Amino acid sequence: MRTGGDRYSHTMPVPSLPAELAALRETAVSVLRGNDLGDVTRPSPTLYPHQWLWDSCFIAIGLRHLDPARAAAEILSLLRGQWPNGMIPHVIFAETTDFYHAGPQRWRCDRVTTTAGGAQSTGVTQPPMIAEAAVRVGEMMSASERAAFYRQLYPGLLRFHQWLYLERDPDDDGLVSLVHSWESGMDNTPTWMEITRPVAPLGVRVLRRVSSDDALDALRRDSKEVPPDERLTSGDLFTLYRIVRELRRAHYNFREVRRTIVPLVQDVAFNAILVRANEHLTTIAAEIGEVIPTSLRRSMRRSREAINQLVVDGVYYSRDFRTHTLLRHETIAGLLPLYAGVVPEDRVDAMVKTITSPRYWSRFGVASVPLDDPSFLPRCYWQGPLWVNMNWLIADGLERYGRLDAADDLRRNTVDVIAASGAMYEYYSPLDGSGAGSNRFSWTAALLLDILATNR
Repeated sequence: MRTGGDRYSHTMPVPSLPAELAALRETAVSVLRGNDLGDVTRPSPTLYPHQWLWDSCFIAIGLRHLDPARAAAEILSLLRGQWPNGMIPHVIFAETTDFYHAGPQRWRCDRVTTTAGGAQSTGVTQPPMIAEAAVRVGEMMSASERAAFYRQLYPGLLRFHQWLYLERDPDDDGLVSLVHSWESGMDNTPTWMEITRPVAPLGVRVLRRVSSDDALDALRRDSKEVPPDERLTSGDLFTLYRIVRELRRAHYNFREVRRTIVPLVQDVAFNAILVRANEHLTTIAAEIGEVIPTSLRRSMRRSREAINQLVVDGVYYSRDFRTHTLLRHETIAGLLPLYAGVVPEDRVDAMVKTITSPRYWSRFGVASVPLDDPSFLPRCYWQGPLWVNMNWLIADGLERYGRLDAADDLRRNTVDVIAASGAMYEYYSPLDGSGAGSNRFSWTAALLLDILATNR
């Protein structure tokens, strides 16, 4: 396994920080060095030994403060996993002997297609953060460097956005559909588990009736570093494995998947991120003199309008693709229309009030599930913990809506919760700020660097 942390040029100015924050910054840099594989960065050294799509985007946003060229390489490396149809997968597998529970053997995508760089990958995608990361990295470059970077990225990025609409919006209503909760990046939110659990394997359903998920814990292999109670339940994990099997049998083709038992969700967070990504794609195209195809421009406009179909009484929800029924669970996903910039101005203050209420914001940042929700668990993955990337996205939306005090407070809380533990955890309890999940987590380190560099 190659390492590339020593390639950071450190030509960018180091911010002047109090001693405690300077030490925290060095810890973050050390984590990124340790997880650097040469041209990609793994999310963590044990639990996530490969490359994840939106992880690499958040990582690049932080790396730009160390070495913009290395940050650009992180983004461009995602194109090596691109499929001929334009899809960029959610995981591109590294050449490593490290075990991963949902590795190439579970997906067998090599029987369906080949990636641009010949790497093995999964057969699903992840939130389209590439354009956001590219524009952020481009801000740190000279005009000529930025143009060269954009020209390298643009053809693959354009094809990815086109694929999202052509493959995942077959009814042309402006909202793309996801075929697996892993595509949302928020695996076990109550929204996804509600629609996923009915397709649990028979053995899981039987065990749930006679005992509990504890009987399945011995069969899982993803909880060696992290306790099972900090992850989604074993029953839910094996259900997600079943969905992968169904996708594999359908050759990862949405038209075939539609005819299976696989839940299909118009995920509100994914579509909100796509709306913002479309704006950035437009910026990139304009800067290098490219013209976005008319059909894609029309889909972009429709996406922005379609988000309004997901809101009831000021709350945004995901929707069942097949029935168009809203999945009425309040989660952090429903706050990302603020990041997308699609919330009408006369509703923004009400949303800010929701975000800053004790239901969501308890000293350290925004919980992934409201604290008064029956399913809330403060240290269980996407069922309660706060995540640095979510704080970052929401703070960005708050700032662009002019709610600067709330944005500053959220960023300050984010730094505080990391500083309190002194470590770059995957997620943190919104109740006491304790770290949970994987340690030495790359996007926590990278986004800390970004907050320290741009908000001092």
